[in-house]
Amino acid sequence: MAAKSLNDLLEAAEADGLLSAELRLRDVLRSAGRPPQPLTAPALRDVRSAWSAANLLGVSQLATAEMLERLGDAPKNAELAEALAAGLPQDVLEEALRQPGGILKTAASLRAAAVSTPSPRPGVFEAGHIDAALSEALLGALEEGAEIHLMRGALPEAGTRCRVLDAAQAVGPGGLEADYLVAAVDAAARDLGDGMLVVAGLGAAVLSLGLDYASEGGVAVGAALAALIKSAATGAAFPAAQGRLIGLEAMKASGRRTCQVALLPLRDMAAVLPECESEGAAPVRTVLAYGEEAPSLSRAARLGLARRAPEHLPALLDRLAQAGAHDLDSALGRTRLRDRGFTEEAIERVTRAIGDGLPLNAAFSRWVLGDEIIINDLKLLPERFDSDGKALLSAVGFSKKDIAAAELAIDGAIDEIAGKGLAGAGLSLNITADAEIRFTAAASRALGGMGMLRAPSAEGLELAEAAMAAGLSALMTGHRAPPSEDLRLRMEQILSLAEEIAEDAEALPDLPALSEGAPGVRRTRLPDRRKGYIQKATVGGHKVYLHTGEFDDGSLGEIFIDMHKEGAAFRSLMNNFAISVSLGLQYGVPLEEYADAFVFTRFEPAGAVTGNDRITNATSILDYIFRELAVSYLGRDDLAEADVTHDGLGRGAGDATRETAAFTSEAAQFISRGFSRGQLPDNIVILGARRAEKAAEEPASAETRDLSPVYLSQACPACGSFTLFEAAPGGHMACDTCGEESRASQ
Repeated sequence: MAAKSLNDLLEAAEADGLLSAELRLRDVLRSAGRPPQPLTAPALRDVRSAWSAANLLGVSQLATAEMLERLGDAPKNAELAEALAAGLPQDVLEEALRQPGGILKTAASLRAAAVSTPSPRPGVFEAGHIDAALSEALLGALEEGAEIHLMRGALPEAGTRCRVLDAAQAVGPGGLEADYLVAAVDAAARDLGDGMLVVAGLGAAVLSLGLDYASEGGVAVGAALAALIKSAATGAAFPAAQGRLIGLEAMKASGRRTCQVALLPLRDMAAVLPECESEGAAPVRTVLAYGEEAPSLSRAARLGLARRAPEHLPALLDRLAQAGAHDLDSALGRTRLRDRGFTEEAIERVTRAIGDGLPLNAAFSRWVLGDEIIINDLKLLPERFDSDGKALLSAVGFSKKDIAAAELAIDGAIDEIAGKGLAGAGLSLNITADAEIRFTAAASRALGGMGMLRAPSAEGLELAEAAMAAGLSALMTGHRAPPSEDLRLRMEQILSLAEEIAEDAEALPDLPALSEGAPGVRRTRLPDRRKGYIQKATVGGHKVYLHTGEFDDGSLGEIFIDMHKEGAAFRSLMNNFAISVSLGLQYGVPLEEYADAFVFTRFEPAGAVTGNDRITNATSILDYIFRELAVSYLGRDDLAEADVTHDGLGRGAGDATRETAAFTSEAAQFISRGFSRGQLPDNIVILGARRAEKAAEEPASAETRDLSPVYLSQACPACGSFTLFEAAPGGHMACDTCGEESRASQ
């Protein structure tokens, strides 16, 4: 073959996606050129250690980068000192300050290093039986994300020239284009010399011919295609028995060529042959293709369905095009989405995302809907929903049950539609491990025995052992295991403790003792469920809300001051002032000190007070607040301007409408001391305390008696309560409510 014709043919095959550009074997398989070593537990532990160290290095680089990024572009020395105290390594900080780009440049370099640093070398071992000890060590390495190659024989050197062949590209609407395939393979073999041709796309080629991958016919045709490729690459004979399976005649040997042919799972198939739909002799994993408009079937699925059951193809393509809208409507309902603020544009964006195969969580995220829709239409903050569409659905009113049902209906629905459509025509996509091993082993034998099967760690070791038993090599790709449940719970506890420590650090520190015998100052925290009251009033026409919180004994422990229509600066100052007062109260500063310091302070707003029945005028907001607190919690009636006998419920002794009693410790368990202003209204009676008083007045008995009275049927003549009981023999009665004693009428 002339050199020009050879180059032209190779260029055409590359343009069609049948052949890749020339590569080195190390570019497609990391174990190339490495001799297999015996499979032992210590060797596997060494591989695990190497991958574990690499993972730790990556995590450390990312964590250090994050610490540097928090410092900003030009941090002050005090901020750098705090970072060192928080754990930033001194050497890293010194190096970051030396770099021309400074702190942020160093952080970016650390992130780039964490992402681009090559993974450790894979473990390359001789194929063999995996006993219990080896199984444990192998799984441990895979859980760290290691790559393990179990080889039947050594591969050529890492620098060996190679090309990748996508056999499916030789199948067109009219069937197998055998002449084109043979000519392209022959040209590639002549160009590579003693290099290697890596075969891919056999599973897609069988599907394109309308054959089921797991069927006897599919396995036989896959082996026949492999034999044809070997014959064209090496000059070996092509048997008539295999030729009949694909409609070809037998071919005699045409001279021996040194090019090798192998079935290998590639490192990154998409980078080598973007259009290839299956690696090596593996089956097609997905038959969906996504374009700019709507999802559709891949090339192999279209050709296979058109060949096997052409009447099914139009209906399936139409169903896939409408999948996004149909699935969204059945899962959540367009009407319900409109009722919750979703516009037609928003629904259309979500529909396209679901049609493109995105899961529910991603389809309703910020990056699909956009900030404008989330802010203007849904009235939400977009930062909360960067990648959490389920949280957005919850925020607009969908229940957890609705979201879970929608997620179940949408996620993977389009794949299920395509799978069912092909299965209805006899082209199943649910390929078992046994079927894959059988197909790969047949193709490997046809190529001369050099075949490797990918065995993901998720499927365990059984697939790898079965592949080796069938004469194949196995590539086991690990995935770093997520944290165990025990570790996750422990980390939650650690993070909770860290938050508490941070909160304590933000609080005021304990004051140093003034003398050796003086006790330290400690903060007394309020109970989680606390009493208090809210007082609304206006001071000089400015509305102010005073919220209080009390300790268990009824004393004041915190205040909140809200002035909703003031400027942001003034509101913030008042809020922070209230926080400082609350902290002081919890650290033991008497309320009397605050009252003496702030009553009668003068600044605007000031003037008439409305809404408070004890204070009618104030010289400032602080004057009003601390006079109100002093009256309610300290009994400072001298600071009030109205009825000083008020009971906190709107009436007092001054207008002869109510009798009040002193506030008791028992009452503090149920009502706010500040709300009742230190007085116990007569409509609140602590029956347990009344009984205890009666029991204390009676002489103690030698025997334990039940002190619970038996109430009589008549009402008390003094208060009208039905709490009369017989206090003593002879008709003496007493009332448990008012304490009135009387004698029964004769």
